Amino acid sequence: MKRVMAWIAAVVLVLAVAGVGGAGWYYSGLVIDPSHEGSYPLEVVAYDGARVTLKGGSDTAAPGLYGLTWRDGNATLGPVVSASGDTVVREVTRVRRGTLAPGVRAYFDRWIWGHEDPRAALGLPYSTVSIRSELGDFPAWLIPGSSKTWVIAVHGRNANASEVLRFLPVLAEAGMPVLAISYRNDKGAPPGADGKFHLGATEWREVAAAISYARGQGATGVVLYGFSMGGGIAAMAARELPGEPIKGLILDSPVMDWNAPIDLGAQQRGVPLWLASVGKFVVERRTGISLEDVDHVRHAAEFKQPILLFADDDDASVPTGPSLRFAQLRPDLVTLVRTSGGGHVGSWNVDRSGYERALADFIKRKTHR
Repeated sequence: MKRVMAWIAAVVLVLAVAGVGGAGWYYSGLVIDPSHEGSYPLEVVAYDGARVTLKGGSDTAAPGLYGLTWRDGNATLGPVVSASGDTVVREVTRVRRGTLAPGVRAYFDRWIWGHEDPRAALGLPYSTVSIRSELGDFPAWLIPGSSKTWVIAVHGRNANASEVLRFLPVLAEAGMPVLAISYRNDKGAPPGADGKFHLGATEWREVAAAISYARGQGATGVVLYGFSMGGGIAAMAARELPGEPIKGLILDSPVMDWNAPIDLGAQQRGVPLWLASVGKFVVERRTGISLEDVDHVRHAAEFKQPILLFADDDDASVPTGPSLRFAQLRPDLVTLVRTSGGGHVGSWNVDRSGYERALADFIKRKTHR
């Protein structure tokens, strides 16, 4: 009987370990598996030519300026008129393309112009160039300018170069060429060896390649401009490339410590934190990276460049705690701009004039020389 009970206990233990391991594997995939499928969670309930009623989503009542993007169209949204339950009515300032009508499925677009290019969105000239990195050729947008200091823009996780569109007018006004890059596992770019995101631990090498490209075209200095995971990638590049002429960093809702968004994601999904820890363990084993290594707060002393850091208190994707701690640790380098109500990478949307003023001032005082 004892032998039977021991055997049953062993089987239960194996099954429990397998269950935890499987859950950890699944949760780790939410962090490191690329996904380029479009999502349209909102339904257009009504549109009268001036106002649109949207159903679904959790942030459509956010204050400020946003876009509404659907499969074959895009509109610019103005202020909130009313909100009730899961429906929000907003002003529509312009339908840029496509047909906006009841039944359309769309998403709330902080980038404003969806996935358009600089010419279509802003009338700015640009060309598509190839950046040679260790894995092959990576496509990038090059928006020309007269300055010898270039901006290298690094988009967020599962995003693309269009994320920089909102900020191009300020950079163009300053005369700064902008190189909006792609990196491994992006759509249309070479994959990494394992096809997984490494959370900045390897993606920084595409930033290094972009710096080499810019220097080959006559740049004497660069500013790294990173969004969300792209902010973490830019920060890693600054740490890994102390000999490069990086004049400054601009970080918008950056992932400065991956523990924070992983824990938040677990909380939002009702996953216990101990299981999130298992997921972190699996992330490290599946990718070979160290979460401590991509914790830029832990490595705050390594930074040498001036940093402009945007953080929104209502960010529901990347908690602001690590960014705020980083700013406290390096007040000699960091200019912190805090907003509220904009959400993840939404500081510009909720305070466009303040964001652009801070951006233009930082470029003029810290980097554009």
